[in-house]
Amino acid sequence: MTPPRRRLDAPTDLRPGDHVCWTFSGAAGLAAAVLPYLDEGRRLGEQLLLVGRSRPALEEAVSALPGRADLLAGGQLVVRTTDEAYAAARGEDPAAQVEVYRREVEQALDRGRTGLRVAADATGLAGGGAAEHRRWHRYERLADELMGAVPMTALCLYDAALGRDVLGPLALLHPGGHRGAREPLVHLSGRGPRLSLHGEVDVTQVDDLVRALVDVAGAAPGEGYPPEGSRRDGPRRDGPRREVVLDLSDLDFLDVAGARGLVTAGRRLAEAGTGLRLVGARRLVRRCLELFDGGVPVEPA
Repeated sequence: MTPPRRRLDAPTDLRPGDHVCWTFSGAAGLAAAVLPYLDEGRRLGEQLLLVGRSRPALEEAVSALPGRADLLAGGQLVVRTTDEAYAAARGEDPAAQVEVYRREVEQALDRGRTGLRVAADATGLAGGGAAEHRRWHRYERLADELMGAVPMTALCLYDAALGRDVLGPLALLHPGGHRGAREPLVHLSGRGPRLSLHGEVDVTQVDDLVRALVDVAGAAPGEGYPPEGSRRDGPRRDGPRREVVLDLSDLDFLDVAGARGLVTAGRRLAEAGTGLRLVGARRLVRRCLELFDGGVPVEPA
């Protein structure tokens, strides 16, 4: 089940299944986020995993955590660098990193913990070019799906200095978020049998949505059409190689810019060999989509 999209003012009152995108600024901002989050997990008997770019910086961030020395000595709190924790994510298969976390959850339960609680500064993994962004977007979608199935809670931390172009698509791949004064409006979810949109899509969200949707719905490297790096004019004449269904039944609002964005995403996916079919569209959402003849099938609720 997909949790409702919500804005968080504090990284607390979180339980297994919660997956949060949290932006911070500087060492003080990082500590202010991870301390209450990990302390809540400590009290819930969860296995705690803290990940970031520098081990000394991470240890400093949790210096005020109650019982820190005992937590580290007893193994309830584990500190890892990004390179140690996300080696699989730097490869071509984001699913491999998700399986790493699935095993971490199983090991935590075997040790008598109530679940796994991860705080990960993923700033260094979110940069790079289009290929790196695409890979990380797919990872975040798969990780969210995992959290809907196992007792895991995640606080994905990103430095606000990354900027809106990087943070926007990442934020809407999380059902919970904190981006300063920016109100989260929409969540693109992979939980359940199909992709689904929850919340509202307007002109302020559409560019982020198109990028995230094309990245997570597109074929994995090597499966797309045309081959990576090649060029071709127009969609495949023999039709898409695969189809992705996007459920709009929990989409409360869609403006004209949002409708144009969904049709644009459908065209881009079709050019890469993936068909997009929209289902569950409410009446007003469907009417907006029908303004554009983009070759994207729309089925009513």
